[in-house]
Amino acid sequence: MIKWTGVIKGREVVGLGLEHENVGRLQQGLPIYVMGAELGLPFDILIHYGEDAKALAKDIKEGIGPHTVIHDTSKRPATRQ
Repeated sequence: MIKWTGVIKGREVVGLGLEHENVGRLQQGLPIYVMGAELGLPFDILIHYGEDAKALAKDIKEGIGPHTVIHDTSKRPATRQ
């Protein structure tokens, strides 16, 4: 995996490049944690895999609280700018 920050088309970007081994871990149900401090971020990043949005939400139920906002892109087409 490579982790990076940069600017593309004037926008700050966090990049996470997954290798085949990383994808295999995700498919086995093993999440990937990225420590935000490594990238100068004030938060950590969790990458996880699921068959659908319901499975993904089940994985993160421990972190869901009254202020949690979930953006489910399966309900609308993702846009790219």
